[in-house]
Amino acid sequence: MRAALAGLSARQGRLDGLVRVVVRGGFAVVGWRVHVSGIERLPHDSRARVRPCVVVVAPHRGWIDPLLLLRAWPRDAPRLAWLGDERTMVRSWWRRWLLPRLGMVPIPARASPGAVRDHLADARTVLERGCCLVVFPEKGPPSLPGQLRTVAPGAVWLAAAGGVPLVPVAIGGFREAGLRTRFRLSFLSPLPAPSPPDSTGGPQAARGTTELLRATLAPVVEELEAWSARVNGARPLPWLGRLFR
Repeated sequence: MRAALAGLSARQGRLDGLVRVVVRGGFAVVGWRVHVSGIERLPHDSRARVRPCVVVVAPHRGWIDPLLLLRAWPRDAPRLAWLGDERTMVRSWWRRWLLPRLGMVPIPARASPGAVRDHLADARTVLERGCCLVVFPEKGPPSLPGQLRTVAPGAVWLAAAGGVPLVPVAIGGFREAGLRTRFRLSFLSPLPAPSPPDSTGGPQAARGTTELLRATLAPVVEELEAWSARVNGARPLPWLGRLFR
């Protein structure tokens, strides 16, 4: 699996295009629309190409959230890489072969210093290949409507390990999903990666960047969820959103 990650291409391929077509078709069937703002804030290099970064998405309401990001992601941007449960990824030979080639990075099943080092090394590999790594940073029990859960420092550590910026992305619309739902994705200004956690002052810098990340996302999430309650609250078939939880 690590050999497959080491050979991962940053360019979106035919499989990525096929997934886009399927997602776009599924959204069309239920009348879902996605409005994207701030996409120009993605970090670019001197040739105007999107640079590798850690894309931090909140709030995470269900497994459809990655599809919203994929639907909004520019076709000419680098491939998105995703975090996946290691136990699920190694369950069968075809998962071990396919998932790393789709940019899936295994999350160690057991927490240990060695597992953390391996995880950071895997993330660094896909970032060095030129991909953009997606992280849903919340942890803990569900939050009240319109609020974020606790934001864990993992996204900051991954960005620090790869020496890349963090790009906060706020999502609105899922909680009131039904037919003809309108979703909004707001890309916010990138945050620079702090010093690596194992450097002098690294843990303190990581905590500060994590708090800044939460402070950046929280008001936008609150605004988007209030917007969604207004425009999507009366959508037919509100149970539709529960199918994706």
